[in-house]
Order: sequence, then C-alpha cells, then structure tokens
Amino acid sequence: MKSISKRLLQPVVLALSFFMIAPTVMADDHHHHDWAHKKSPTILDRLVATDGAQAVVAAVLVVDEAGVLHFSLAEILGNPEAEVAVLAPSNAAFAKLLGLEPGTLDGMDIDDVKHALPGLLPEGVGVDAVAKILLKHVALLEKANLRTASENALLRKGSITVADQSVFPVGIGASGVQVNYETTITKTNIKARNGVLHFIDTVIIDDLL
Repeated sequence: MKSISKRLLQPVVLALSFFMIAPTVMADDHHHHDWAHKKSPTILDRLVATDGAQAVVAAVLVVDEAGVLHFSLAEILGNPEAEVAVLAPSNAAFAKLLGLEPGTLDGMDIDDVKHALPGLLPEGVGVDAVAKILLKHVALLEKANLRTASENALLRKGSITVADQSVFPVGIGASGVQVNYETTITKTNIKARNGVLHFIDTVIIDDLL
C-alpha cells in the first residue's frame, strides 16, 4: 500500500451542507443504544446486526471518537429522518485493504475491531484518512429509497455522488454491478428506514492512498 500523502494528513475540512440534518434519534435517551429494537431499522441498525460488517461499523466509531469530522457518522446513519445510501465494505474488504490474512476479522465483534483498528493502519495513515475513506461510501440523497438508490436505480443513472463530492461510475462488470470500475456490489437493495444499503467487496480509496 502506498503511503498517504502529506495533503491527506491535513485536518479534514469538509463543507458538506447536506450533513446539516435534523436532530438524530440517538440524541433521544429513549432510543439511545436501542438500535436493534425499532420496528423499522435504520442503516446503522442493519450494519450492527449484520455479521461481516463489524469492520465498517468499528471504523465509523473510531472516526467519531477521534473527532476528526465536524459531525457524527454514526448519528447520520442512525437518524431515521436522513436519506442515506451506503456502500458498505465487508470485513474481507477491510482485511484486504489493511494487508491482513483472509478471515482475520472474522469472529471479532465490533468492539474488538474498534480497539484493534488504529494499530492495524499502515505507517503514516491516520484516523483522518479513515474518515476520508468512509465519506467515499456514503451518499445523502434528496430521497433515498429503492426507487432512487437501488442497484437498478444506480445503474440507470450510471453513477453515484458520495459525501466528498466524488462521482463514481456504476456499470456492469464481469462479476456483477460495479462501482468505480473495480468494486463489486455483493449484496444489494437492503432497505432501511432511512435509505438503502449495499455491501461491496472492495474498500473504495480512489486517489487517497
């Protein structure tokens, strides 16, 4: 893995006006830490409940706790009023990115991965870089549902615009629907209260690393 450039180690400065969304459900004590019990799960609920998604949830929590962004990714993903489309890398995708043996992250819970992640990052790569990577996997749409953010909807549009304003092409590849030419959607159209979730087989780093 290439070392990250000095430019990417500068503080994260993002003017993403669309993240100024309504107060999150997590601010309500009645719902806080009660993600798994809502009748209509959010994107965050879906991720927390999915075996094989521990790494992406852990990465979100590490970024939030480090305070490198001016908002909470967990709160956005858990906000029932948000309109979110997420491309969530699997544990295997994170293991590959981090240079780990296949299956290394299997069997670890979210807290295990969260505590291990900072020590697994390559030399010169900090949590701010993880934040930048995560923002390439989240899109907040005017309306995120199966009509606007499903696999077929993305194919019809031919692209997806993510939180850092990158625009990634979406098309048919050798092994299925691909994002940015090299990332394949492996599990698609998972409906949530606040949007749509797709699992992918590769972490999208674009020009970051």
